[in-house]
Amino acid sequence: MKSRNSIWNLLWAVVLCSCNSWLDVKLMNQSGEAELFSSEQGFTEALAGVYYDMSEGTLYGQNLSFGMIEVMSRVYDYTAVPNGMKIFRDYDYEDSDMESFIYLVWRGLYANIAAINNILEWSDRNASVLSEARRNQVKGEALALRAMHHYDVYRLFAPDVKRDKNARILPWQDKFGVQAPAIYSTGDFLDLVVKDLNEAVQLLENDPIRSVTPYEWGNGEDENKDQSDQYVARMNYYAAKALLARIYLDMGGEYKKEARKLAEEIIGSEKFALLNYEKSLKVEKEADKDLLFSDEHIFSLRNKNIKENAKNLHKWVLESGGNLQMSSGFQMGVYEGDLQDYRLEWFKGGNYICKFNSDNSERFFPKIPLIRLSEMYLIAAEGWMEDDPARASGLLQILKQSRTPKDVQPQTVTEELILREIRKEFVGEGMLFLTYKRLHHTISGNNADEQMAANEQVFVLPLPEAEFEYGNSIKK
Repeated sequence: MKSRNSIWNLLWAVVLCSCNSWLDVKLMNQSGEAELFSSEQGFTEALAGVYYDMSEGTLYGQNLSFGMIEVMSRVYDYTAVPNGMKIFRDYDYEDSDMESFIYLVWRGLYANIAAINNILEWSDRNASVLSEARRNQVKGEALALRAMHHYDVYRLFAPDVKRDKNARILPWQDKFGVQAPAIYSTGDFLDLVVKDLNEAVQLLENDPIRSVTPYEWGNGEDENKDQSDQYVARMNYYAAKALLARIYLDMGGEYKKEARKLAEEIIGSEKFALLNYEKSLKVEKEADKDLLFSDEHIFSLRNKNIKENAKNLHKWVLESGGNLQMSSGFQMGVYEGDLQDYRLEWFKGGNYICKFNSDNSERFFPKIPLIRLSEMYLIAAEGWMEDDPARASGLLQILKQSRTPKDVQPQTVTEELILREIRKEFVGEGMLFLTYKRLHHTISGNNADEQMAANEQVFVLPLPEAEFEYGNSIKK
């Protein structure tokens, strides 16, 4: 592994003096921009473009959900990982293919940030084409999305803030263009993320989602017509608050109190509902099963390619090196022997994760959940586990009872228990590796040989090599 922390400050000095190839995005010409942002529809289309790009395979449509980041969590059978993905399993950050994947993630996040900044700048420049309500909505969504992207830059490329809040390694980009960004320590960087989210929450005060209960809309009879999409398939008021809760939990210490407060507020809103087995899974037709627990979605993405991406990784692998799977023995270890756990539906009695690729398109469009109600229960439980153990236990018991017909007994909530529940709950959603990092916890595998001790050289992805180039001549 490369030693990074000791040289990153020097390297960033080189970046700031360079031509800023780190943000090599194609900038729309001014006349094209003026035309796009000359109407309310143009702003809507620009935001839709950001959501679409987020759902692509380079980001949340594969790499940051059931692909690269999930292989790094070792939730899949270690020995069955395809040859081409062993670089993720083994954290081989010096491999050229791995460097390419990391670069695509980095570039994808910052390209989206650039597009978001452009929307924000034009919402001020062309404010007259938007009503006040619509302008607040556009700016609120954009600021929250910018916060989410920057936060994931932190989660992937920075040391944990609780362990090193002064590491000066992250570029904060709040202007559209190719000018050099300011570089911030992890602590200051997260303060900026929180600032964006707090402003977004204020702007989204009158978000349409506040006047409806999305899960009660159900799913339409027409193919791919999920009527709740207009509320949860975008960054909304509750999603911004939920993201803020996630970040406060990550920051730790006294911030946990803010995290649990926000999480309980979202739970108490009753806008989202934990899994109803009778409604979502005990259905006559296999195609009507809601394996993604859509009633719980606070924010999720849509893209018809998600289904194919998942099939290509989890089952339809052409090479002889294997595919991503979880053996029945491994499943029973993860789900602690509960054969009635509803989440085993994700495997349909086999080894392959089918939650993203089952033939359920008659009612459910392919989607990737980014924030779910179950996470709010876990955040609230972890937030209360020291100050009010009984309250924490009750919250976790509610969540666990929604996952099985068996009677769930109260348990004392610990970090270890929270981690076990996250391991069960977020299969294929990119949560587990980042939780190991947040808790600085050993990465568990199928057996003792597959364990990876908590290690910053594993948890902190190296910054892309291309970010330290000046043209083609100066490299680190």
